Amino acid sequence: MRALRFAVVASILVCTACSSGPTLHPVKGKVLFKGKEVAGATVTFHPKEGDPIKTPRSVGLTAEDGTFKLMTQKKAGAPAGDYMVTLIWTKEVPSNKKKGEINMNMTVETYDVFVGAYEDLRKSKIEVAVKAGENNLEPFRLE
Repeated sequence: MRALRFAVVASILVCTACSSGPTLHPVKGKVLFKGKEVAGATVTFHPKEGDPIKTPRSVGLTAEDGTFKLMTQKKAGAPAGDYMVTLIWTKEVPSNKKKGEINMNMTVETYDVFVGAYEDLRKSKIEVAVKAGENNLEPFRLE
């Protein structure tokens, strides 16, 4: 009986440790650039409150239709609060190599389609509030 009690208490403690951290709420959004859906952009929510170094960011990657879902430390969602949003949309620089030619450097040169306009917190003007419960954000309409 004592071993059973120990096992139950141990499992409760383990489950409590697993659920530590802030409560996360589902966040969905969409990114449009010049009216078109953005595929492959990184969307990062930076909390306005808390230590800018230690506070985890919530991040999403846009799908083919421009939609994204946020994740925070490998878990779906973001904590409730106010955020500044940064976006980076990298694309591969067109290459002059011929079809079938091998790149011996094994590197791919990329550029930010937004030309850095949304990658810096000081430049980005996108602010979002995440509330408790489901968050279906208005599309980010970028020009």
